[in-house]
Amino acid sequence: MKAIKYNSFGGQDKMQWVDILAPVPSDKQLLIKMKAVSINPVDWKIRNGEMKLFMDKKFPKGLGLDFSGIIESVGSNSSKLKKGDEVFGWLPYNMVGSIAEFFLADETLTTLKPENVSFENASTLPMACIASLTALVDNAKIKSGQSVLINGCTGGVGQFAGMIAKANGAIVTGTCSSSYIETAKKIGVDHVIDFTKSNVLDSKSKFDVIFDTAGNLNFGESKKIMNSKSIFLELNPTIVNLLFGSIKNIFSGKKVKSVIAKASTEKLEIMSKLLKQEKINPVIGKIYDFKDSLEVYNRMENGEKNLGKTIILNN
Repeated sequence: MKAIKYNSFGGQDKMQWVDILAPVPSDKQLLIKMKAVSINPVDWKIRNGEMKLFMDKKFPKGLGLDFSGIIESVGSNSSKLKKGDEVFGWLPYNMVGSIAEFFLADETLTTLKPENVSFENASTLPMACIASLTALVDNAKIKSGQSVLINGCTGGVGQFAGMIAKANGAIVTGTCSSSYIETAKKIGVDHVIDFTKSNVLDSKSKFDVIFDTAGNLNFGESKKIMNSKSIFLELNPTIVNLLFGSIKNIFSGKKVKSVIAKASTEKLEIMSKLLKQEKINPVIGKIYDFKDSLEVYNRMENGEKNLGKTIILNN
């Protein structure tokens, strides 16, 4: 089978196509035939060595965390899923490698794909949607009627944040560029701010929750558009807020929290339900063929931007 692998942490030159035998699942593992994978910036952060604290030291390692596919075989203690099931999920960091014709997945982080949902759409969810659920439901404990700002509402995470906020009854304001305004409206954003024409920090509105998915807002500067008891969520946390955020939060009703997305069976099942009910309708910017994966990853890491999610498809 074909897969992308690398033998040490480092730059793009470390990645290469290899021909290897398909792995054999053990215990509660599943062997998945890859159908679609969505690309996330964390994929190359892992390869660059930025996530070493969460990784084992074994090489070679693969590329890709999100996936959808078909179960080819199951491990000896797997009970929830069976061969032939159409599934989607998130690979643990020590099993990274969904850019492969076949790969191993953890049964506890894999769930059935709704029949009315394509492999492409299902593959967009795991990392981006779990980040949004973690931020808005776990960290912010979002409530109906609250005013929520999604900074970067048409990006990979931002789109799901907007949909989840709406599904929980929030009034959603989102920032995006001029060309994506109609997309923002389609995904349910109530009020759209074109960041090429207006600075969201000049907004006369104040918010109960601000989720900075674009990574270009500052908690200190954003306080002027936050209500007296509100929360600022960082998708790309600063070292200062990671270390001292809890101390800052003691002295103010305006809180800052860093979003550390954590996958779970429960979150995957919530996503599956929202997909099935069409409360989540993923926006896909571009779909590329599996054989072009290496080139596409290089372009994305080098700054290529697409609307919504970018997908690798294996027909």
